[in-house]
Amino acid sequence: IILILSFVLLNLFLVSNIWNKAKPVNDFNLTQTQQEQIETLLKQKNVSLDVDIPHEGKPQSFLEISLRPIDEEKTLERFFGENSQPILEYKNDSKNYILDEKQLIITQNGEITYFDNREGKKATSLTKEKAKKMAEEFLESHGEVLEQAVLSNMTYDARSKGYLLEYTRYHEGFFIANSYAAILVTPSGVKMYHQCWMYPVSYIGRKRSVISPLTAVMRVATEIETQEPFVISDVEQGFYSKSYNADRIQAAPVWKIGLDNGNIYYINAYTGEIEQ
Repeated sequence: IILILSFVLLNLFLVSNIWNKAKPVNDFNLTQTQQEQIETLLKQKNVSLDVDIPHEGKPQSFLEISLRPIDEEKTLERFFGENSQPILEYKNDSKNYILDEKQLIITQNGEITYFDNREGKKATSLTKEKAKKMAEEFLESHGEVLEQAVLSNMTYDARSKGYLLEYTRYHEGFFIANSYAAILVTPSGVKMYHQCWMYPVSYIGRKRSVISPLTAVMRVATEIETQEPFVISDVEQGFYSKSYNADRIQAAPVWKIGLDNGNIYYINAYTGEIEQ
């Protein structure tokens, strides 16, 4: 009987221990008073919010992401056409293909950069709607279309009189800052394309609570050394990591804080430190 009772108690202890380790800790939740204090400090620093901030973030773990090797034969056909014979130059860890005034760079880790320096016939004007349509058509015929990728930013480029469109990949509702594609559309066509799609592999470790988005906003307000007022226009939870020359990368949970001037800060959702 003693052995049976000891065995039952031991199992109960082990189950309880496993449950407690898997359960997210809610140490980062702000009280109503703390939220009001932060909002008061933000006003004192001339920081205004032009976005609805969620009350709290979702517990998250690290996400392992990876680049995939490029199928060079298919990629060359997409950008230069079938049976094309571009000149190949090796440079560091990349291959540089040149055909007439078009250039395609394929890196060893799976990134693609394309330049089209042909003059072409310029259109009289280029609207945002037209630029977006041209970008989508180019992605379908040349790049790799991902259902999880969304248009995250679109800015006017005065030098080319065109638009720079940026697409970001999402995974289960969270953005992956390292997984993106950028395309420059001008009145004479697409002049630049860069692709760096990172693919989710698996989550690493147990889910942990994250700091509140308001705390992340306050961290950015503290970092910016200016007396001029500025506006927070974007607050979103996702994953971010520095770029490494590695097959797989562990991306940390972060808060993305975007300003109306285009600057973006990534705040580590565990530590509150700014990611570099």
